[in-house]
Amino acid sequence: PLTEYAAVIPRFITQVLNNKPPVIYGDGEQTRDFVFIEDVVHANVKAAETKVTGVFNIGSGKHVSINDLAKLIIKISDKQLNPIHSDPQPKDIKHSLADVSKAREKLHYRPKTKLKNGLKETMKWFQKMFE
Repeated sequence: PLTEYAAVIPRFITQVLNNKPPVIYGDGEQTRDFVFIEDVVHANVKAAETKVTGVFNIGSGKHVSINDLAKLIIKISDKQLNPIHSDPQPKDIKHSLADVSKAREKLHYRPKTKLKNGLKETMKWFQKMFE
């Protein structure tokens, strides 16, 4: 959470909506597990409604490269931009993926929102904020 990629989606969306190319640190082949907030809320509701206790990882269970994320945000925006690569962040984690198997088994958790759809909703929200 203390790396630059903890807030990569809002940063990329803000850059793109301001007609600036998203800045990617390093080669962009780092991968992350992105999950839409509604899926996180749904998982919390499921946890509250069950007698199962414990700690559960909530995510999509899928990895996405930072390069692919930037390209997808640009595509959704319908703008003609190309990402810029900058120096890598020191001590950046190369790959991060949530193991959601326990949540899947105990809570019957299944994320419903595809990355593209979640990004579209998030971009709409940011556009309203810029109005």
